[in-house]
Amino acid sequence: MKGVRYILLALLLCLLSISGCGKEPYDGWILRHYGDASGNQGMFYSLYKPSEDYLILVDGGWDENTENVRNVIKEYGGKVDVWFLTHYHNDHVSAFNNIWEDPQGIEIKAVYDSPMDPEEYMARAEEWDRADCFERYLRITKGDERVKHLYRDDKLTLSDLSVEVFNSYDEIAREAAYDKDLHNNASLVLRFQGQSDSILFLGDVHTEAMHRMLYARYGERLKSTYVQLGHHGNNTAGFDIYPYISARTAFFDAPEWLMTGENYHCAELKAYLEGTGCSCRDYTDVPQEFEFH
Repeated sequence: MKGVRYILLALLLCLLSISGCGKEPYDGWILRHYGDASGNQGMFYSLYKPSEDYLILVDGGWDENTENVRNVIKEYGGKVDVWFLTHYHNDHVSAFNNIWEDPQGIEIKAVYDSPMDPEEYMARAEEWDRADCFERYLRITKGDERVKHLYRDDKLTLSDLSVEVFNSYDEIAREAAYDKDLHNNASLVLRFQGQSDSILFLGDVHTEAMHRMLYARYGERLKSTYVQLGHHGNNTAGFDIYPYISARTAFFDAPEWLMTGENYHCAELKAYLEGTGCSCRDYTDVPQEFEFH
């Protein structure tokens, strides 16, 4: 009889093993790269840690992408622990503005942004620097203690991730950008480091002088497993920064027309990166999901 009990116990343990029962929950992060419902370039990423129900978002995209962003947040429980906004162009912050102003039950616990000066924004605006999105952002977040600026060389700890700030609106960015597209080049540049994986977000930083400033100032600290390519991978000046980053996977926040159009530069950058062994991802097959340890 005792032998029968041992056999039954062994069978039970085998069934538990097959079904996955008794396994430790996944303790890493899930990194997702999303497209934009507008059909244009945009920027939206999430990092989620299931074991802690901890959600980080970066940007969000155009107005048309609002419901996609809402659905992602609801899928992860309706709570955003930290939302990073790299800069104030419509293809990065419009969806955030809509959700902040009309949360529909969504809880946003903390927001980090770049301390762009409103007067300089207006004074230095290019034809693509629409002021409406930035003015709305300032109006709806004014005085809210959840919203904080990030400055160059700031460091944050979010669960087991460390976050370093390699660019923000400051005198260094202003000097490096000269009179060239300050609003894009004052984007936050953020590096997230996990236990073994890392991702570098370049926002819309893209000029040669800005790239030179980044690799001169941070050098090997730029090295990352993943990189979000500045300015959607388009109109970026030179390739000198990419050996410092040495990414395994590069993200183009770009639809097919931007990736292949003759008047754009994404195809040239993609060919260069793939020649170094880097895998390139764009909006062709989104959302894309990766384990991030």
